[in-house]
Amino acid sequence: MVKRTKTMVAAGTLALALALAGTGAGVAAAQTTPTAPGPSTAANPAPASPAPGAKHTGTHTGMGKHRGGLRRVEHGEFTVHTKTGDKVMDVQRGVVTAVNATSVTVKSTDGFSSTYTINPTTKVRKDKTPAAVSQIATNDRVQVMATKTGSTVIAQRIGDIGPAK
Repeated sequence: MVKRTKTMVAAGTLALALALAGTGAGVAAAQTTPTAPGPSTAANPAPASPAPGAKHTGTHTGMGKHRGGLRRVEHGEFTVHTKTGDKVMDVQRGVVTAVNATSVTVKSTDGFSSTYTINPTTKVRKDKTPAAVSQIATNDRVQVMATKTGSTVIAQRIGDIGPAK
């Protein structure tokens, strides 16, 4: 009879322990804050990376289907993040209306005109080769990339692409 009592006490203790464990798990689950479901990877699959050596498929994201979407830009301003902070950049494509050793004035086809300061760090290219500012002439077509600080616009690069058409 003692053996039977010990077995029943052991079974009861085990049942009680399991019941308490289940209750504790239920309370813990009830107290857990549900998290918002994240974006489904099935609904939004990540773009597949091309295999090394694979040929370009011709599809683009972001800029559209045309290569060189910036080829048609006449002028604009944008901000880039650099190691030293944000930098405002100007870009313009047009015809040189005035040029001297310290500045160049460019007019785009839409009538926008801007004057850029030239300093010793300004890089000039004519016909895809390094050149001097003195080689840029009035009525040449150019592309200018400049940094802008307040009202000061300093040409970083001037690409002379030949006489106006």
